[in-house]
Amino acid sequence: MNPPSSVELAAHLFRHEAGRMTATLTKHFGFGNVQIAEDIVQEAMIAALQHWQREIPANPRAWLYRVAKNKALDLVRRKKHFTRIQSDITYLHEQDAEEEHSRALEGMFEKKSIEDSTLQMLFACCHPALPEEMQIALALKTLCGLSVQEIANAFLTGKDTIEKRLYRAKERIRERNIVVEFPKDSDLIHRMESVVRMIYLLFNEGYNSSHPDTLIRHDICDEAQRLCRLLTESPLTNLPQANALLALMLFQSSRFDARLKESGELVILSQQNSSAWDAAKIDDGAKFLAASAAGDTLSRYHLEAGIAAHYALAPSFEAIDWREIEKLYTALLTLAPSPIAEINLVIVRSHLYGAETALQQLSALETVLEKWYLLHATRGELLKRSGKTALAKEALQKARRLTQSAAEQAYLERKIQELL
Repeated sequence: MNPPSSVELAAHLFRHEAGRMTATLTKHFGFGNVQIAEDIVQEAMIAALQHWQREIPANPRAWLYRVAKNKALDLVRRKKHFTRIQSDITYLHEQDAEEEHSRALEGMFEKKSIEDSTLQMLFACCHPALPEEMQIALALKTLCGLSVQEIANAFLTGKDTIEKRLYRAKERIRERNIVVEFPKDSDLIHRMESVVRMIYLLFNEGYNSSHPDTLIRHDICDEAQRLCRLLTESPLTNLPQANALLALMLFQSSRFDARLKESGELVILSQQNSSAWDAAKIDDGAKFLAASAAGDTLSRYHLEAGIAAHYALAPSFEAIDWREIEKLYTALLTLAPSPIAEINLVIVRSHLYGAETALQQLSALETVLEKWYLLHATRGELLKRSGKTALAKEALQKARRLTQSAAEQAYLERKIQELL
């Protein structure tokens, strides 16, 4: 395999590190100056593209962080910028404040600081003056590095909606002089729901990526699990829903190696080689699921982790307890209704009551989810099982047109060819 080009390497590091760099800088400069943090990260990436064409450094990641730190230091030293950031770092006007500020910047990109900053800034984003949808969109964009389109997919909405939401969030911070900072210990509990939801949406984007050529983004999934594990390691945030979410992510990520063929084609659960599943992650998932049972909290993450546990712990696909999964999905739809859960429940019921019954239930969702590929892919599979080959082919072709994922397109194309 050829080594990556400078452009490929810079793009790879941008995906992995931009969110952490922005979080670290934002923590330092204040959220009212998030644009400054984003500009510094962009400038560091541009510098990488320029310099790495001549020579790629031995440690590209360290090089990138060093450039970002130097650019931040340059910003502090240029007096003309002080007025832009004075509302958040007023102590710069003191005579010896520049040296103190520089010392703080020197240590901000140490490994421990980087790891702590993202989670701390996620909590900071959950300011009560911002509606939750704004909080989450802002955090996913600024701190987690997701694109506007990826955030739109996470919310099952349009790109324009998210752009407006991000603009309004930044305007509200500016107009109301909201100081977004890490909350006091007593306020952490009130922000947990939003933080956990952010991590959940982050993992979902990694699990079923919006990138056409990458179905699974391991870097995003790993980051979501890392952040959630940090929650479970602190007495202040080690709550049942955090343990349940970590259990869910561990069960889901345990199947990554079996979820794609070497050719890149999607492999559905019934066709996966369970011997390729990560047994250690499944064991960890069971441990955190058990821990989530403490107290009387029941969240969507408990129910989804319970569903994932049935799939992961069943000795075979044929041994899956569909009736228990049906109960869990029914409870999930009561607690947290969503079109994804609706379709998944239809699929579960097809194993219990047959394809014809499932098709009748699926028809109730067609108006709402007409432009979603999974509706038509599910319909095509159910029609195939019902012996309606022509209609099945039509539905699968529509699903193939609607998905942008190369892995899903390849899978659907194979299913279409099987009907010819």
